[in-house]
Amino acid sequence: MAETPENNPKGYVLDSELCGLIWVRLFESGHHELARVLSNTMIDQGCQELEGTIDKSLILMFWKHFLEDNNIVAFKDEDEELH
Repeated sequence: MAETPENNPKGYVLDSELCGLIWVRLFESGHHELARVLSNTMIDQGCQELEGTIDKSLILMFWKHFLEDNNIVAFKDEDEELH
């Protein structure tokens, strides 16, 4: 990561809807790792609802890693057989 000038803030406060819109655009444009970093940060800071979209598949993808990491759900590839 690039060095941050000493006078630069360590963090920024952004509106939750703006964060949601940024997440959607990152995910839709194929920047899945950056989208995951943003969703993890939002969830860690108390996100309860993804704002900026009503698309249920996008909302599921926003929460996917949280749900898997906490053993709430398990997703499988289409090619895998369920035993």
